[in-house]
Amino acid sequence: MKEKAKWLTSLIAINLIGLLLITLYSAYYSFGTMIFGVHKADAIIDFWHSEMLLGIPFLIGFNLLAIINAIYRKIKNGKK
Repeated sequence: MKEKAKWLTSLIAINLIGLLLITLYSAYYSFGTMIFGVHKADAIIDFWHSEMLLGIPFLIGFNLLAIINAIYRKIKNGKK
């Protein structure tokens, strides 16, 4: 049980770090264009679009990969 809690905690931590990096990337490229005259409302809309476009596939892909890896390891260790 302790191993599952540790695995889940590390999975949540990696998800949060990944989302933080995606947010910083989206903010930089969305709000950075305000220097060149893009309006704030357009920058906010662009930020949320890029956040969803990058964040959702990251969460689905990374979590799916982690779950498949955990199932594979459980099956592999069970056969020994």
